[in-house]
Amino acid sequence: MSLFGQSAVGIDLSDGTLKAVRLERSGRRVTWTASWRLGCAGEADPHAAALDALARLLAAQPVRAGTQLVLSLPSRGIFSRTYLVPAMEAQRLDELVRYEVLAENRHPEDELLYRYHVRRGPVENQVLAWALPQARVDAFRAELAARRVSCDALEPPGFALASFVDHELPQHQDRVLLAVGEVASELVLSRPSGVWMRHLPLGLQHGEVADLAERLAAEIAAAVKSFLPADQPFRPVELVLTEEGACDAAFTTALRRATGLAVSRFTALKRIRATGVRHDGHSPEQALAMGKALGLALCGLGLGRISAPVLTGSPERAARRRLPAVAGAVLVASATLIGIGAVARWNTTRLNTSLPISLQGRMQDVLLHRESAVRERTAAAATAQALLGLAQRRPEVLAPRRALARLADVFGGIGGEHLHLDQLWLAAPEAGRPGLMTLTLHADPALDAVLGGRLQAAFAGEWADVRLRGPEPASVAGLSRWVVELGLP
Repeated sequence: MSLFGQSAVGIDLSDGTLKAVRLERSGRRVTWTASWRLGCAGEADPHAAALDALARLLAAQPVRAGTQLVLSLPSRGIFSRTYLVPAMEAQRLDELVRYEVLAENRHPEDELLYRYHVRRGPVENQVLAWALPQARVDAFRAELAARRVSCDALEPPGFALASFVDHELPQHQDRVLLAVGEVASELVLSRPSGVWMRHLPLGLQHGEVADLAERLAAEIAAAVKSFLPADQPFRPVELVLTEEGACDAAFTTALRRATGLAVSRFTALKRIRATGVRHDGHSPEQALAMGKALGLALCGLGLGRISAPVLTGSPERAARRRLPAVAGAVLVASATLIGIGAVARWNTTRLNTSLPISLQGRMQDVLLHRESAVRERTAAAATAQALLGLAQRRPEVLAPRRALARLADVFGGIGGEHLHLDQLWLAAPEAGRPGLMTLTLHADPALDAVLGGRLQAAFAGEWADVRLRGPEPASVAGLSRWVVELGLP
C-alpha cells in the first residue's frame, strides 16, 4: 500500500455476471474510478465461464502491484451465524468460535474452513462467523491457479454486500439485503445485533418474475425462522435490492408485492465519490447495482464493515509490491557508489599532483611489493591446503596396509591350505557417507568351517564396523568366496 493513497479492485463472480470495480482511497475519502461487467449466465457452465472472463479481464486490465485485489468466494452451501459473547482474549475467542462452528456443522475439523469477524461492544461482542468445506475452497483456489490468477483476499459475497450497504447506509434497524443475479442470489439478514447470510441458487433466469419473487419471499421467511431466535422478532424496515434484479422494474414491483416490504435500490452513493467513473460496456444504473463488488473493494481498502477473508495476502503480489522499493534502493545504492568512486578518483588525482616525483616512485614500489607479497601468500596458502589434504587422506591410505597386516596373520595361522586375496576395493568417505573397504578372498572349501571366525577375530579388534559374507561359490571352480567389508572412520 502507498503511503499517500490506496487502491483496490473488487470482483464478484457469484451470480452469473462478472462485476468488477476499482476504488481509490485518500484518507477517509473514497473515489470510484472504473467498473467492468461481463455476462456469463448464457454459458453451459456459468462458474467456469466467469473464471475464464476473470482471466481475460486481468490480462486486458492488469491490476497494479500496489492495488489490493479481492475476489468473491463461492458461497454455495455456506454456513453463517452470529454469536454474542463477552469480551475475552483472542485465543479463548478463537476456541469458542471453533467449538460452536464444529458443533453445528458436524464436520471433522480438518475438512472445514471457518473465519469470523468481531464487532466489539461495550459489554459483549458480536462474532459474525462463516464456514465452508475446505475441499470446496481448495478447488476454487486451484481453478484460479490454473488460470494464473493470484489475489490478495477471498471474501464471502454476503459479507461484502453487508459491508457496502452499511458503509452507504449506516444501520440502526432490521433490514433484508438481497442481491439477485442471473443464476444465483445472496440473501443477508441484517440487524443491529448481527448478520446472517445464505446463498440461493435462484436468479432471473429461473422463471417468471412473479414466481421468482414468491420463491425468494419464501426463502427470506425460511431464513428468518432458521437463523433468528423466536423471542427477538425480526421487523425489517426495508429490503435493499442490488445486482441485476435491481435493474428490472417488473421484478422489483413483484418483489415488493411478494414480501410486503419497501424495496429500495441505489440510485446514487452518499459516501463514495462516483463522478467521472469509467464504465466499461454498461450503464451507470447497472454499475450502481454492483453492491457485492463495491463491498469487496471496500474490504480491500480496509473500510469493510464486515471482513473475514480466507487469504491474508498473496506472496506473488506482495513481492511485486516490494519490487519498486527494492529497485529504488538499488538505484540509490548505485548512485551512492558512483559518487563515492568519483570522489575517490578526484582525491587520488589531487594527491598525485601534489606529491613529488620521487615520492610517487617510492609509493609505486611499495604497491608492487605489496602485490607480490599477496601473490606469494596466496601460493603458500594453496600449498598448505594441498598438504593438509594429503594429511587428511593419510588414514585412508594406511587403512589397506593395516588390513593386509591383519590378513597376513590369518594366512600365517592357517598353514598350507589354499587361500589368497582376490581383490581389495577402497571407497573413500564423502560428505554424508562413511568410507568402506572391501576385501574379497578365495579359499579352499575345507576352510569354510573355521575361516569366518578367524577373519572376524582378526579385524574386530581394529575396526568397529566389520561385516562378513561367505562362504559363497567363487568364480573359480572348486573355491569358496569370502567378502569382508570394513567401515572407515
